[in-house]
Amino acid sequence: MFAVTCVLLAALGHVVMSGAGLPWWAIPMGLGWIGGTAWIVADRERGVPFVVLSTLVAQGALHLVFSLAQSMAVPHAMHTGHEMTGTSSFGMLGAHLLAALLCGLWLAYGERAAFAVLRSVARLILVPLRPFTRPQITTHRPRIRLAHSPAPYDDLLLVHAITSRGPPSGIAAF
Repeated sequence: MFAVTCVLLAALGHVVMSGAGLPWWAIPMGLGWIGGTAWIVADRERGVPFVVLSTLVAQGALHLVFSLAQSMAVPHAMHTGHEMTGTSSFGMLGAHLLAALLCGLWLAYGERAAFAVLRSVARLILVPLRPFTRPQITTHRPRIRLAHSPAPYDDLLLVHAITSRGPPSGIAAF
């Protein structure tokens, strides 16, 4: 939906500012390029600066694609006096920048909201399943005995240095 809005907004601004129509194949081509790129970078949540910068680059690319499409569709337009004046090129640049800013902010905050909803749904589904995924703790702990040492004097070597810390193993008082 973002790609459709971004491309249609850019096409509308381009047609209004240039005064010439776009060929039919320019919009599907731009939509395929923008949609494919958006699909590739949609693997994780991105920040607002990345999204706005990406839309600036996308709008610049759409401007180039639409300008080339217009010049290919009407190659004699440059010779008939329909070339773009300096004021309309600044207007078109402003329109693309405005479209990039609006689409970028819309996408960035929409992405943030969508990921928040996904995290909430995941918590709603996964929290009740948590007791089944945790390992069960038993009250019985088997006592592990050390293997007997093959050397007879190894057990007596540091016997005087052993200290036992912790609570007594039996009942201390009655």
